[in-house]
Amino acid sequence: MKKKNNLFVSLMVGLSILAASNAIAGDLTMTAVCAGLPESSPSGKALKVFAQKVSEYSKGSVKVDTFFDADLGTLTACVEGMAQGTIDVVTTGTSYFSGYVPEIQVFELPFMFNSNEEARRTLDGAPGDAVRELFTPKGIVLLCYWESGLRHVTNSRAPIVTPADMKGLKIRTVVSVTQQKTWEAFGALPMAIDMTETFTALQQGTVDAQENTLAQIVTTKMYEVQKYMSLTGHAYTPMPFGISKTTWESLDDEQKAAVKKAAEEARDYQRSLDDISDRESVQFLKEQGILVEENPDKAAFAALASPVYGIFIKQTGSDKYFNMVRDFVAGLRK
Repeated sequence: MKKKNNLFVSLMVGLSILAASNAIAGDLTMTAVCAGLPESSPSGKALKVFAQKVSEYSKGSVKVDTFFDADLGTLTACVEGMAQGTIDVVTTGTSYFSGYVPEIQVFELPFMFNSNEEARRTLDGAPGDAVRELFTPKGIVLLCYWESGLRHVTNSRAPIVTPADMKGLKIRTVVSVTQQKTWEAFGALPMAIDMTETFTALQQGTVDAQENTLAQIVTTKMYEVQKYMSLTGHAYTPMPFGISKTTWESLDDEQKAAVKKAAEEARDYQRSLDDISDRESVQFLKEQGILVEENPDKAAFAALASPVYGIFIKQTGSDKYFNMVRDFVAGLRK
């Protein structure tokens, strides 16, 4: 572990020196990481597009060095690095941002959205804007929201159709109070494990199950260590796309416009890849030997979610953001 930490420190020092030399030469090189996901994932592919578009729209005055998975450390460390100004751009799961702004967890509460489209319109609308504004005082400028999408459960024990099938199931979760309480409400035993360590934890039997999007289940090869999947669609996870406030303030207005435009266009590309993945992944996983439950009792799971909403409201000290999202979604469904 000490050797790994030393390598990480050396890498960051090297990146800082590179950035400084580029700044002297008149150009800026930013570090950008898709934390916890490989280059082959929709988000990984979109980060490469982001880098290309930043260079194009800034007329070469801003360049982006891309990193993936655990290249720059754990997911938590990457978000901390962005807030502290040692990493420029980070996109990863919502929960890793919740230590700075707990309100962002409203978007991943269980059964808040029925589809990716509902979630996207909410995040790109007033509720998403309201939560984005909370990050700037924390040292992070959220440019937009990428996504992981709707999440489903895989496990190595047995098919999951009702909450009763969850009893005693050891499931990997993110470091999030609301996420852990969700799985407790469903009857499982949640264990917070970094995404970069999840495959090994499943392989070694530390946990029986995990929950994730179809794209992530495929690209991280969870099918190699899991036998069953249930299409619960129990939660939606955005991937906030942020830039260090320190880096943002070092850009001129044209460069800021270039970076923001590139982030939003890469977001749209990433979402299109997610749509393709959702259409193709279930069949692929079946071909890999995964037994898929396509019609779990979602209503039975949703009926257990109310206490989690209360925990979120208590944690944030207000029902403002919860009501904002619920009202916005209700308006979409009219």
